Amino acid sequence: MPIQKPAPLMIGNKAYYTLTSYDPVEVEVIVPFITDEEVDLALGSLLEDEGGTVENLSDPDWIAKHFEGLRSTDELHRVLRARLREMNEQFAEDQKRDKCMVALAERLGQSVPPEHVASVRAGIYANFQQRAAANGMSMDDFIAKGGISAAEFEGMLDAQAIQTSQIDAALDAYAHEKKLSVDEREFGPLLGMKPNDVKNLIKQARAAGRYEDIREAALRAKAGEAVVAECSCTYHHESEDEAAERLKMLRDLMANG
Repeated sequence: MPIQKPAPLMIGNKAYYTLTSYDPVEVEVIVPFITDEEVDLALGSLLEDEGGTVENLSDPDWIAKHFEGLRSTDELHRVLRARLREMNEQFAEDQKRDKCMVALAERLGQSVPPEHVASVRAGIYANFQQRAAANGMSMDDFIAKGGISAAEFEGMLDAQAIQTSQIDAALDAYAHEKKLSVDEREFGPLLGMKPNDVKNLIKQARAAGRYEDIREAALRAKAGEAVVAECSCTYHHESEDEAAERLKMLRDLMANG
């Protein structure tokens, strides 16, 4: 049974956290091996998008018409393999950041108050609602499309809210320890927003008394960048056998789903 961590110091409605260590985190990232099967799957998807079939690949003119600058299946394979390699490199970097955040959260010295977890959960649920509405779907239909039950969705929300709130708390502790700060000129780059969108967000946040939430989000993003930049990362390049096993597991999951 995990040891229950103490509650954080509360001043007003703000919680103050500490970490057991502020040293660089250590993570291992898996870089997928690109198999011929994955290249063929990508090619099949491209053919479907272009309304073609495998038979069309024997026609250089058809290939040139639908894939600019290319005239053979070998060229298509080379281009697709290069694209998949770029995607895998981005996947590795995304995985690196996610693992750094989880590793940092494991150093959290306090537990996150239930009301804070509930607030994060409500925000995550609201994002799902927006995505469902954008697709013209009800939440029930949106959940069903994801191939999970309502109970599984609720469990996923609970787990995500706990992890997200712990990561937020750990980043707050890190930012405080490292004496990080942000100003409004940094909000856009840190939050991935365009200048005009940031201005509107700040205006709305001030009107609603939520400006501090925006500042905290930007500060956490800055702390996250620092944690990733200084981390000790080992890259494990997947072997061909490991890739084959990964694909087999994926096929089994799809077959049972």
